[in-house]
Amino acid sequence: MKRMNFQTTFQQSETPSQTFLSCYAYTGGADSSYPKHCHSFYEISYIIKGTRYETLNQNTFKVENNSLIFIPPLSIHSLNNETQVEDVVIQFDHLFISNASILFEKNFMLKPAKNQKNYISIKKSDNLYKIFLKIRDYCKKRDSLLTDDEFSRREKLTIDLKLNSLCLEVISALIAENKVYIDTNGALYLDIEKINSLISEIVAHPQKTITMHEACRIAGMSYSHFSRFFKKVMGFNYINFCNFIRVRNAEELLLTTDMPISEIVEAIGFKTIAYFTKLFKQINGNIPSNYRKKYRV
Repeated sequence: MKRMNFQTTFQQSETPSQTFLSCYAYTGGADSSYPKHCHSFYEISYIIKGTRYETLNQNTFKVENNSLIFIPPLSIHSLNNETQVEDVVIQFDHLFISNASILFEKNFMLKPAKNQKNYISIKKSDNLYKIFLKIRDYCKKRDSLLTDDEFSRREKLTIDLKLNSLCLEVISALIAENKVYIDTNGALYLDIEKINSLISEIVAHPQKTITMHEACRIAGMSYSHFSRFFKKVMGFNYINFCNFIRVRNAEELLLTTDMPISEIVEAIGFKTIAYFTKLFKQINGNIPSNYRKKYRV
């Protein structure tokens, strides 16, 4: 049974607290996909060639060549390739930026500019386009160095340092060109770390009811601070977020299994089909049976 997941490591199982940055180039086949998930670090996905559907929180949209998607921490997202896709995926921790500049304070958070669409179109004449091609080439060169001799180690270190520099160039350019902005009243990085275990528990067990008081205990926060913080970071109050996660899990089950709707309702912890259908329609604008017919391949 497929379920939404919470990522605790970077894309190649690197630990964020040790590396702060993960950067890889991929080629994904047509109709390949990655299920709905969220994580506590930033992600930049840049499509060099191909077409795919991306889902980011409550929006699903089609992206094509030279499109960039900026994903802040704790955003729920997934992808489904329509054609073969060549892309570069950068994942980085808050500390990657704060270690590069003392000006990036602990309560700062990067977010997509409010005047942007769900994705950012990059022209071939843009400097960002050239940077991403360099990142792709360095990623491929790094991955081709499979021997362990001293020369390879030196070359790998050189490539890693160049990739770090290029990824900082990407982030700097996005800020300078107002494609992302710095929320100076954002969530404290330490608070985001505290909430990781709670989000992981909600995502892994959508059928389980975790009360607000229990949620505060898991996050290690007072009731009043947790209530304000959760709404600020997630964009939902706590109860609505739990229901949102259940509906997202229901979407996965509708599209990837033959489970009857009554069984899905039970599996994700709703008591009645009527209440589930009402919430599902509020979020998706469609009832579950029609959603399955429309989007299931």
